[in-house]
Amino acid sequence: MNHTPLFTVVLSGYQTEPYLQKALDSVADQTFRDFEVICYVEESTDRSLEICQAMADRDPRFKVATGPKSGAVATTRNYGIDHASGQYLAALDGDDWIAPDMLEKLAEKLKQTGPVDVLSFAAVTTEFDDVDWETAGGISNFKPADERDVFTGLEAIRRTGRNGGSIHNYTPLSIYRAEFLREHRLYQSDGLRMEDFEWTPRVWFFAQRFAYLDRKFYAYRRRSGSLTTEVSPRILFDLAKQFRSLAAFAADHEIPGDVLAIWSNQWISVLIWFMFHPVTSRKFTDTDRTGALRTIFEGEGRERFLRILSRTSRPKRLAKPLFLLAANGHPLLARLYFRRLYFPMIGRRGRGKK
Repeated sequence: MNHTPLFTVVLSGYQTEPYLQKALDSVADQTFRDFEVICYVEESTDRSLEICQAMADRDPRFKVATGPKSGAVATTRNYGIDHASGQYLAALDGDDWIAPDMLEKLAEKLKQTGPVDVLSFAAVTTEFDDVDWETAGGISNFKPADERDVFTGLEAIRRTGRNGGSIHNYTPLSIYRAEFLREHRLYQSDGLRMEDFEWTPRVWFFAQRFAYLDRKFYAYRRRSGSLTTEVSPRILFDLAKQFRSLAAFAADHEIPGDVLAIWSNQWISVLIWFMFHPVTSRKFTDTDRTGALRTIFEGEGRERFLRILSRTSRPKRLAKPLFLLAANGHPLLARLYFRRLYFPMIGRRGRGKK
């Protein structure tokens, strides 16, 4: 009889040779031993596949799968959803790593809560090869008191809204019950980047049992050239497609008004930041901006976009005619508004809260 492990870790091994062994070792050295690892390696020009295969040769819990280059980690995660033997799915990018007691502490939490659809935790962001898990600043969607309860995904969205921050849509910031993902066909958008942005709201919407553990377990390595830090026109157009998908999801499901307001502000904020913030928009031309908005507005998309925009904060709603002008090939006024008025205004608000 085949053993069903508690966890399946799905590791993306594409083009991460300098960092991959650390990621693999961080799983192999876990204090909790009941897991399997699926190392999915798309076509790489480095030794990523060789490194993963060497680990699988040493440890039978590691399995290697390969696929053609897609340019997006969504393909890896979808493969994991379909092929995971474990009860819970954890995602690990090949240039990141996890704390040595992550799986042990999550297993202990699951004994307390019973089965959940999503179990979230905190992470750290670093540019270095090591972190102090106790003292490093963390990123999380929740506050420490939130770990006392089991709640629904809709309540998770409300709590994040009350906590005053944007939702961190990172897939590795939680583990997921594999059968829950398969039952609701919660796959990421194959071949598209910004996969977390579109996927996480759908997962949270369907989750009936959601829990949080106030511990930092995941280390995000910030490096230039990675899929998560590269800003290119492709990112903008993939974001537009993901936004369009979210807008269709919102139109097709009965979403409580307060939840939709939280989501709408988040979704429009991400779109504005990529399209018009000086840090990112230097990479884009006005033709890119117009093309991305036209992708969103195609067919029913325009009305769905405007319904979402109508539920956002006043500074965003004021930009309605500017979005429409930009989609029609005239983005100059939108650029001026967001760069000279909107971003300085929200920057002042942020400083006022400190």
